[in-house]
Amino acid sequence: MMRIHHGLLGLLLAGGLLAACATPQQACTRAAQADLVALDRDIAETEHAIARGYRMTEAVAPRTTLHLCAWPREPVLFCTRHTPGSSAQRLAVDPKAEQARLDSLRARRGALEMRTAQAVAACRAG
Repeated sequence: MMRIHHGLLGLLLAGGLLAACATPQQACTRAAQADLVALDRDIAETEHAIARGYRMTEAVAPRTTLHLCAWPREPVLFCTRHTPGSSAQRLAVDPKAEQARLDSLRARRGALEMRTAQAVAACRAG
């Protein structure tokens, strides 16, 4: 059974209530803009990777922790616990490949921007 911290539960409920408070027009507009927002995020990430020369990636890095545990016949024992985890790692990028990717993303953005504007206008009209 999964336990949720009370603060997290309150945050989830508040987020759900705020989403429920959005008008149908706002929900339509948000949905219409979702692809453009994701593309803009990808463009910004690629620009940062070119500027830095690396991209940050998440790597799986299991962690072993040491803690005290008790057994009936032993006064104190140290036990280990293996937990999944991740760590951020730098991944070097090929500047030419990243620039080609950035050019492709920017080209796609123009067409997507027009479709998004049409979809937002339809949301406002509907």
